[in-house]
Amino acid sequence: MPNISEFIGPKPDEENVKNLEQIIGLKPCSKCDIDVDEYFWDPVNYIMTWTCDNGHLTTVRINT
Repeated sequence: MPNISEFIGPKPDEENVKNLEQIIGLKPCSKCDIDVDEYFWDPVNYIMTWTCDNGHLTTVRINT
């Protein structure tokens, strides 16, 4: 059985959490039909993340 960390990635450290920007705007959940009204942008790593009310985490990495 594969290690779950291979799919999720490492836990963000304190320095990365300080760099997150909270942005207001609708984003759809990737696993259910719930829309989320805010998401977080990591400008250092080019990653957007949001969590729906059901607890599903959606992560999008922007290729540069």
